[in-house]
Amino acid sequence: MLQRIRPQMTMRTLTIFSLLFIGWVGAFMALIQPTQASPAGVSVPVSPAGKIASAPAIAVTRQGSVHIVWQQDGGLWYRNWRNGVWSAVEQVAVEGESPTLATDPYGEIVYLAWEQEFGGNYEIFVRKWDSVNGWSAPHNVSSNDGGSSAATLAVSPTGQIHLIWADTTPGTSTLYHAISTDGESWPVALPITNAKGSNPSAAFDAAGVLHVAWQYRASFAENLRIWTARYANNTWGAPVAITDGSQQAFGPDMAGHGGRIALVWQEGSQVKLALPGNSGWVVNNTQTGSAPAVAINSHGVIEWAWVTSTGLARQFGLSGWTTPTTWSVAGSNALDLATKNTSIGIVWIQNDNGSDRVFYNSENLATMYQPLIMTR
Repeated sequence: MLQRIRPQMTMRTLTIFSLLFIGWVGAFMALIQPTQASPAGVSVPVSPAGKIASAPAIAVTRQGSVHIVWQQDGGLWYRNWRNGVWSAVEQVAVEGESPTLATDPYGEIVYLAWEQEFGGNYEIFVRKWDSVNGWSAPHNVSSNDGGSSAATLAVSPTGQIHLIWADTTPGTSTLYHAISTDGESWPVALPITNAKGSNPSAAFDAAGVLHVAWQYRASFAENLRIWTARYANNTWGAPVAITDGSQQAFGPDMAGHGGRIALVWQEGSQVKLALPGNSGWVVNNTQTGSAPAVAINSHGVIEWAWVTSTGLARQFGLSGWTTPTTWSVAGSNALDLATKNTSIGIVWIQNDNGSDRVFYNSENLATMYQPLIMTR
């Protein structure tokens, strides 16, 4: 009679099994956890030497061209990087402040908005750039008797251009909203109900819902708070405060891409990053610094950056966060970020031989996440 031999689970067998299990888990975690991010590579000065530049803005088209606008000599100046070549510096507004950029989700199209004194008060102007015609003529979108400032642009997944800014026409600084289908024809803008405040930033989430964040306080006796609202089905929801007013909270910046949306702001001596939760925005990360900015690549990897006493710091995250790294030099400021596919571009102001210049860099975040490779 044959005797059935029952296999014995020896210590050696357990050890081999454990090592194999740990290896599979490690490989899986390598897929979802970021590796350590390296500091920025070669930084490129974009604005001319000997000039004082400020307030840079960046946008990157789906085709990969980089577009940068900044303030200089009382006006706005522009440069792009296409097909491996930097363009000459070009003035795009004789007068202008606080530029902001956005790109079309499909074509080689860029939208620029800024504030400019015109007819005795500040107005919001828009220009459109495309690879065939270059820049369109400026269009005065706000065109009212109030002071219009701090424009932000967001382009929907279907290509609608949404422009939001702060306007004193109602007597109190209130957010206004305008929508265009081509960036050149703009219907009359309307105030967002109960959205008092200034310094808005806007972005679309994966469902095509427009989110806007801004700062507001009812009186000088209060601290500034960060407020948010949503625009869905052609209707604005009620504004919601997401900070408690215990410290000054200001300077919101939003980004939406890769199926995710993120919001950053400064609160006291800290910068905070929030992600949407089941019942609203939830703070996910807090660091020491000021003036944060954020972008998200097509894989959903978040990069945010901020100003510190020793330079500019950046951090990346998908399901976890890298250790913050610092680059640039002390005194650098005025960050802006933009994304294209897996890459994120960044611009900032840095002193260069006595003049403040715009610098640019980019990093491919796909290299930060190790792929999971299974063999049989």
